[in-house]
Amino acid sequence: MKIIHFILTICIAVNIMACTSNTNSANNDARTTEVTNQAPKKAVTPMVNETPAKAVATTEVAENIADKKVIAATKKQVETTTKETPAKVEKKDIPKPKKVVEKVKANAEKAASEVKASTEKTTETVKETVKAVTTTAKEAPAKVTETVKEVIATPPPAPKPVTKPEAPKVVEKVTAPPKVETPKVEAPAPKIETPPAPAQPALSHTIFDGLLRQHVSSSGAVNYNGFKSDKAKLQSYLDILAANPPKSDWGRGKTMAYWINAYNAFTIKLIVDNYPLGSITDLDGGNPWEKSRIKLGGQTYSLNQIEKEILLKKYKDARVHFAVNCAAKSCPALLNSAWTASNLESNFERQTKAFINNAQFNDIKPKSGKISKIFEWYAGDFGDVKAFINKYANTQLKPNAKIEYLEYDWKLNQ
Repeated sequence: MKIIHFILTICIAVNIMACTSNTNSANNDARTTEVTNQAPKKAVTPMVNETPAKAVATTEVAENIADKKVIAATKKQVETTTKETPAKVEKKDIPKPKKVVEKVKANAEKAASEVKASTEKTTETVKETVKAVTTTAKEAPAKVTETVKEVIATPPPAPKPVTKPEAPKVVEKVTAPPKVETPKVEAPAPKIETPPAPAQPALSHTIFDGLLRQHVSSSGAVNYNGFKSDKAKLQSYLDILAANPPKSDWGRGKTMAYWINAYNAFTIKLIVDNYPLGSITDLDGGNPWEKSRIKLGGQTYSLNQIEKEILLKKYKDARVHFAVNCAAKSCPALLNSAWTASNLESNFERQTKAFINNAQFNDIKPKSGKISKIFEWYAGDFGDVKAFINKYANTQLKPNAKIEYLEYDWKLNQ
């Protein structure tokens, strides 16, 4: 029984050792790693003056500690297994002693081999770490020495020489700074806005009509003093005529009325501008009708141009002589109203008949007639003078009636 008990104990111990060999190997690796980690930490400490001999001693100590820890662990494990082995083992499970011994021996050799390999590995790691630390320790003093030599070899920069400050220069004469003239900034010229031109007055003879009714009698006597007091009104009417010259689309009545009123209004203005005077012939060397002074629509006309070149020549109507007034007593009476397109024809008839039948201008009898010089001066406009007179005269001239021309009175028709 004792033999059987001993054999079983050995078998169980061998199995337990096989199981624990791996654990011990892992523990050994952990311990070895711990020792390895501790060794570099101690070796890496920046102590330049430590010698390589200390690092070799540390390696030997680590190897002894590892061997002792492995043996102690194996012994402890065997004792524990022996205590826990049951007292009785059935006979049928007992293997042969020789095989058990061989198996135990093989397992022991295997475990020893693994422990030896782990120890060698740990030892190699420690040696490499010590070698690195030793190399660092050997190189560090040389680098420090080289750095110190460089510092000693490089001298500090020489201090800058202290220069004596120059004495300030004495200014003999202080000149005033040049006078800076402030540039004159001219204010922009105020923008003068040209007021819009007043609206052009439309053509109207109303103003002139009012003046004629006020300052001319039914017989044609003119109050030039009255016109002079209303000179501004007369001028405003002349301005209307100047701004509205005849246009090509105007009809005969409107155009002729315009020129007749222009002739009479500018004649009155000529007298008013020179009033008082005895006769119109006192002006311009006795021939004021040839002087161009009438401005209408950008052109300048004379009285003769209006009467002869526009009214008579263009319209060929001899009755124009009884419409225009030359401001003389022997001239056909000035109508005391303005001419218009609507009253043109009726005024022509009335003015012509009134002039021919007025004994002041004409004395007509069947066998003789003393008539105005107008019929003599403008005989070409009238054609057959006797026929023209008989058309409007109350007394008819016989074909063989004797014709005489009366002297023309150039005194003012006032």
